[in-house]
Amino acid sequence: MKKQYDYKIKLSNKRFYVDKRLANIKEIIDNTELDRQRVIQSAALRRLQQKTQVYPLEANASVRSRLTHSLEVQQIGRSISRKILSKIDKSASSLDEFTEVFINIVEISCLLHDVGNPPFGHFGETTICTWLNNNLDGCYRQAMKNKHKPSKLFTDYLLPDLLLFDGNAQGLRIIHSLHKLNLLLSQVASIIKYTIPAYCYTKNNNTAQSYMSKKPGFFYSEQLLIETINKQLQIETGCRFPLVYIMEAADDIAYCVSDLEDAIDKNILSVSELKTCLVAIWKEQPCTNDYLINIIDQASKTAKEDKNFITNLRLLLTEDLIEHAADYYIKFHNEIFHGTLDDAIFHGDSAKHYALETLKIVAQRHVFTSTEKETPEIRGYAALTGLLNTYAVLLKLTKDDFLKLTNNKHNHQCGILEGYLFKQLPEKYVDVYKSTVINLAASNYSTVELNDLEWYYRVRLIIDYISGMTDHFVLSQYQKFSGV
Repeated sequence: MKKQYDYKIKLSNKRFYVDKRLANIKEIIDNTELDRQRVIQSAALRRLQQKTQVYPLEANASVRSRLTHSLEVQQIGRSISRKILSKIDKSASSLDEFTEVFINIVEISCLLHDVGNPPFGHFGETTICTWLNNNLDGCYRQAMKNKHKPSKLFTDYLLPDLLLFDGNAQGLRIIHSLHKLNLLLSQVASIIKYTIPAYCYTKNNNTAQSYMSKKPGFFYSEQLLIETINKQLQIETGCRFPLVYIMEAADDIAYCVSDLEDAIDKNILSVSELKTCLVAIWKEQPCTNDYLINIIDQASKTAKEDKNFITNLRLLLTEDLIEHAADYYIKFHNEIFHGTLDDAIFHGDSAKHYALETLKIVAQRHVFTSTEKETPEIRGYAALTGLLNTYAVLLKLTKDDFLKLTNNKHNHQCGILEGYLFKQLPEKYVDVYKSTVINLAASNYSTVELNDLEWYYRVRLIIDYISGMTDHFVLSQYQKFSGV
């Protein structure tokens, strides 16, 4: 008897918020098209055009931004999905009814996968984390005036959660809590790569117990969303949504080749240097065949000029990797459907995995250490740290003083600077903070816990604002405040 995989459960019409305006949209395919429209028209996606992929503050339009990278991931995700659907036993999966829905959700997840990345990419993540770990304790003490000890809620959950900024968790917060796109739960689930909350990750001293918990997947502020998704889509705690594996594979394929292509465009590596590096590092891999060397030779033979080599390499390798990703999905369909496969598609003992590893190592050794990348990052570090130091004055206010700012009752006893900085915060984000604090007041939390929760969401407000900035806006704001 064949195993049945009911995608009707996973590909659901349910949303987190009830929206009466959508009552007439019954078909899930129409709902996915509505989600696509909301995502493409969102400010969060548009900002990616001025956020770093590899090279910060890049003026050359042919070098990838986060937006152009996401468009490439979308196309690869679509190709993997179509390949899977052409091979899978649809009668055992109910996918014959959901082929377009399946593809749409994967495509949109690929567009969304980087929306939480801060300015200056992973370097920006590290900079924000460093600042939080060095400064939050002092800000908290000043805000509370040492009138009471932190609640257990704060020490066990809220503070560990705040100490770790991560673009994946922030992306979830952006689409759900900040921009309130109210996407299908299936769509939201398709971007959740990691299954552990940030507070658990920090408390475990950053030692991941599994692949799916090697990074934080969500913040405390989105915990109710995760619980709702898991319940509605029948996902066990600590497990993934199946289409996440496809989005992740598409991202792996896209960035490994494109980082090297951008390096050639910027004359960081010549084509001959790239070939030499690829062959040398491939020989370091435990793979016993010449898979990547054969791909390199084939790309070289069909290239009329050196500049065509990387294009040919990308096309040949991408085609093979898409095929591999589809076969892997089908081979491990049971584990992937239930979200228990504790690995990415491009892991394990295969030539395709080692080919991607080779490309990653070349980028790490010869691209990510280039002055073209590192010099702008130094400027980014100074600007991000400077802005965080500036806005920290809002985190040092007492709860009463900060609430006066939110209610337009600011007086000069709080300070002119505090009032000015508060006015810079996006009204949309301030409204999210205010509604959250109001809802908390109607709950059963103690006075100490309410104070701690207010401060938690105040920190989130500041981090939401600064992490959402583009690279250039960070620099311009820093220059405005510092006079440099």
